[in-house]
Amino acid sequence: MGERGLRVIRQFEAYYDDLNGVRRAIVRRIPIAPGQRWLDIGTGDGWFALEIEGAAPPQVVVGIDLARCEVELARQHARERASRSSAFVQMDAYRLAFPAGIFDGVASFLALQDICLDREGLHRLFYEVNRVLRPGRWFALATTTPEDAETPSQRLALEIYQYIRAGFFTKAEIQAALERMGFQVEQMAFYPTGVNLDPEEAKAFIRFECDWLERAYGWRDKPDWQAVWAHFEPRIRALGGLEVDAKVTFFLARKVRPAAPPWADERVLFQEVRA
Repeated sequence: MGERGLRVIRQFEAYYDDLNGVRRAIVRRIPIAPGQRWLDIGTGDGWFALEIEGAAPPQVVVGIDLARCEVELARQHARERASRSSAFVQMDAYRLAFPAGIFDGVASFLALQDICLDREGLHRLFYEVNRVLRPGRWFALATTTPEDAETPSQRLALEIYQYIRAGFFTKAEIQAALERMGFQVEQMAFYPTGVNLDPEEAKAFIRFECDWLERAYGWRDKPDWQAVWAHFEPRIRALGGLEVDAKVTFFLARKVRPAAPPWADERVLFQEVRA
């Protein structure tokens, strides 16, 4: 990769550690009370779970991620911060190994696009969130919505993410899925992160993202980073760089009713079609 590329990746990881204060700003909007139980889905490096812990003395904050390497990194960050209330475990977000109604709040920060590739996945995830939440409690969701990309560079960054691995959903799709799965959206807000990579930094970022798929999930058929770079390089250079995760959309939704399993709706629809 070269020294410049390694420096770019270190800077990019450090950028995500802080993310221009966006994590802290979002946590300040969440009604977190002392003694509560919180779950962070797709916790990654654990920073959002640790921000929740810092907002009020909770009983516990559990961060889950499918990638073992991410869980180990989150545990390392928790040790560095002398965390007393956080726990990080490897777990599938579609099969949460918790009893119903155990959490006072569920959060997810910039993980939706990695977990859900289609609306069926969106419904499955939100059903599980609803199941483990107590009645009337909160789901705090921060993600990237494609219609809010303001510049060609931001739109290209979304296109590259989708080309490599990610799925994105519009605000309307997310809100509709939340409402179908028993939530009412109480707040929506937007936060700029300020990241803007020059072409060489964008090249290092693409390599990092492609290699991360194998490192985190063991994907042997990951996209070849050189092929991805060759495909997008002319457009990145023409734009002078790449604005990655430039805006974060925040939803705060309250559980207003239990949700029926989404596969039950699919069975009813199949029976109606057969009839």
